[in-house]
Amino acid sequence: MVFKQNKTMGLLKYVVLGAVTVYGLQYVTRKRSQDGKSKIADFNHHLNDLFGKVRDYKEKVKLDYQQTTQLY
Repeated sequence: MVFKQNKTMGLLKYVVLGAVTVYGLQYVTRKRSQDGKSKIADFNHHLNDLFGKVRDYKEKVKLDYQQTTQLY
């Protein structure tokens, strides 16, 4: 009897987890009526901007390192 109850609770846990996952995916991929973009598109845009800044910073550090090593 105890085993059957634990099995049911485990199944219920996965059903709830699946429903929350589906709702979450629908929420982040839903397009807004204002601009037609989703939260995923916004995140992707900001991530591309961040990678661009990191790339620029990397080049700056590389140039500074080369200039410093040439002095010594």
